[in-house]
Amino acid sequence: MNIRPVRMIAALLLMWAGWTCSAQADDTVLTLDQIVTIALNKNPAIAISQQEVEASRGRVTQAYSAYLPQLAATAGYTRRNQWMINFFNGSLYRYQDNDILGALSISQYLYDFGQTSGRVEQSRFGLSASEKAVNKTIADTKRDVTKSYFEVLKRQSLVQVNRESVRIQEEHLDQARAFFKEGVRPKIDVTKSEVGVANSRLNLIHAEYAMRSSRYDLESLLGGPPIEGSYHLADVVSPPSDDLQPVEALVEAADAHRPEFAVLKDQIRAAQAQLKSSEAGHWPSITAKASGGWQNVNSFGLINGNDYPLRDVWQIGVNATWPLFTGHRVEGKIAESQAEIGKLESQQRQLELLVFNEVSTAYLGVKETAESIKTAELALRQAKENMELADGRYRNGVGNAIEYSDAELALTQAKSSLVQASYLYCQRMADLDYATGR
Repeated sequence: MNIRPVRMIAALLLMWAGWTCSAQADDTVLTLDQIVTIALNKNPAIAISQQEVEASRGRVTQAYSAYLPQLAATAGYTRRNQWMINFFNGSLYRYQDNDILGALSISQYLYDFGQTSGRVEQSRFGLSASEKAVNKTIADTKRDVTKSYFEVLKRQSLVQVNRESVRIQEEHLDQARAFFKEGVRPKIDVTKSEVGVANSRLNLIHAEYAMRSSRYDLESLLGGPPIEGSYHLADVVSPPSDDLQPVEALVEAADAHRPEFAVLKDQIRAAQAQLKSSEAGHWPSITAKASGGWQNVNSFGLINGNDYPLRDVWQIGVNATWPLFTGHRVEGKIAESQAEIGKLESQQRQLELLVFNEVSTAYLGVKETAESIKTAELALRQAKENMELADGRYRNGVGNAIEYSDAELALTQAKSSLVQASYLYCQRMADLDYATGR
């Protein structure tokens, strides 16, 4: 997956003194590639898809088995004890005997006008579709993990924004108290600053818990914590891309590379093979059979009632079975197969519309967030200048606490907006990569 994440303002990240406070110096640093690799190895959804491939492979083996000879061994022993009538004098007598049988039988498929070959072809395309469905699951996992990775980074950055806000508000509170003691500022300035500190700390609490929640979401996609012990995620810094292809070219790439199209094509071929097998149900099946063994029979072919001697018995021949009337069962199977093909072809057209919408939406999302970043950068520069002016005016006794508080709030909001726009760009790029099948 080609991730081209957004540039964060380097100076903004570096000036946040505590931005790595959530990760100790001895924490393991995990990159996006490492996180994705861990997810591909541990995510249960991928294991489920892989097991479906094994099940499909087993169905192929079952279908191919019809081409091979079918060998069976039979052995039996029956002890009979029954009363019979003597028709000459009308008397009853007890009849006892032993039936002993041992035999081997073999049968071989010869020809059935496409019933078996259709089932084999259906199973082969079913296997191919399930293998390509694994690629779909992998693509889903990569996208979800990538977006969750950047969500964690975003939440971490917002924690640092709010910590910086708390620090600024606490410095202002100390300053307001000092001015109040000197009689330069009224008590309301102290009270206003205390409210500002409380609000900033409340926002910090919300941000910290949101960050923890985002880490749990990421770990659930990874199938558990990525490593034993503590870790933190490596930040990704690079500028937004200005060389996006036209949306028409991206849609064309999606049609060629999205695994869903390959899966549907194989499913349609499997349904067509099923139709071929169903239509062959009107024609006969030809099978060769042979069997041989030993049984306690007399020279007339009747059970002789004695254990021995056992005589050899055998038979060989060719059978042709032609279903002349099956209660319209074959017609029903043909209608089912035709409907399945029609359904899959409609799903293919529906997928084309869905992919066009996904690509277009993701493309517009990337363009929108790229422009939002530029605006957010400008807003941050202006908010910093405004904060410097408000701080200077307050220190010189010209400004007031409300002006200072408004400037600090605007600065915090500008920082938060830039963080959110930056990581949203990363997530939108992940959506675009997914939508185009990259």
